[in-house]
Amino acid sequence: MPRTRLLIVTITLLLLSAACAAHAVAPSVTNVQATQQQDASRKVKITYNLSDPDSSSVYITVTISTDNGATYSITPSLATGDIGWVRTGGDRTIYWDAKSQYPTGQWANCKAKVTADDASGGVYPGQMIYIPAGSFQMGNSGEGNDWAYSNCYELPQHWVNLPAYYIGKYEVTRGEYAQFKNAGGYSNPAYWSSAGWSWKVSNGRTEPYYWASDQNWGTGTFTQTNNHPVVGVCYYEAEAFCNWAGGHLATEAQWEKATRWTGSHPNVYPWGDVWDQEKCNNYYDSNPAGGGYAGYAKYQTSPVGSYPSGGSPYGCQDMAGNVWEWCQDWYVSYAGSSCPFDYTNSYRVLRGGGWSDSGNFDRCAFRGSYDPDLSDFGVGFRLAR
Repeated sequence: MPRTRLLIVTITLLLLSAACAAHAVAPSVTNVQATQQQDASRKVKITYNLSDPDSSSVYITVTISTDNGATYSITPSLATGDIGWVRTGGDRTIYWDAKSQYPTGQWANCKAKVTADDASGGVYPGQMIYIPAGSFQMGNSGEGNDWAYSNCYELPQHWVNLPAYYIGKYEVTRGEYAQFKNAGGYSNPAYWSSAGWSWKVSNGRTEPYYWASDQNWGTGTFTQTNNHPVVGVCYYEAEAFCNWAGGHLATEAQWEKATRWTGSHPNVYPWGDVWDQEKCNNYYDSNPAGGGYAGYAKYQTSPVGSYPSGGSPYGCQDMAGNVWEWCQDWYVSYAGSSCPFDYTNSYRVLRGGGWSDSGNFDRCAFRGSYDPDLSDFGVGFRLAR
């Protein structure tokens, strides 16, 4: 492709899906520029600024026209950089390896169309937190309550390097899950793994357990609102929702970095190294949103974000207490563990503790597990991308 003359004229297209009612203002793409590099790579460089007053991340796609904008028939499959889910801000950059994707293509005049959307497909309105690339220390820190509750399932502590990703600021709520359910999520096998679809069909599943608004888990009736975390979802249901929403369940490492890494130190709890029962929905806290300590009306979830002082260093909420959260990993020991184990095909990882737990179970390093077929009123999940 050395002789290719690829002139890029840019057009910006701003979209706001009608299905994404939580976003009132469309994202804005400005100062778009695109050129083809004149070195041997011949890569196309597209730069732009991205803003959105009601979302910290926006979904970016690019399509290419080879007929001066009459049709946009080329999707750059060999594109890297700020494409897909992108954090808002200036100086966003996409590189398209046009030479590798189309080695014989020669176009005198092309146009690139940059599309910004609040959510892929307009289906998921939840806020996402950007976690930058880099290494962090995973596992038991050997400090404070981590040391006091130390067990071989959390050891050894080890360094893990992760690329940048997004994770939900909150646990997936009932209101968000209802969108998946109402959009035919339980009738479309495209969202489900083969194992998950087999499970759904064999169980005749059409909604999560404990889906009714009014619930009594042993200490009195409380009402689940659209802002309460969805519970009663097995692993396969959580996985299907994430596929529908254009994301995935967090890996165990993604979950742990988001909940405890300060940049230099892994917190024992999301907020720090000292246990504070008032910073999360647990058995002993007094926040009425979670039932409160007084009396026996405390066996319940709380609306997401009800404990803002218990946020993680990155700003994620409810990563201790409220509900346990599915991760995509099978439950296996860390490399070098003194008690090696492998529950692949048996148990998936759960993280974060729940409304009926406290202290030890709410530590960031604590590792729970559960059969992916099972559902519980203490288990929910969080979306990652």
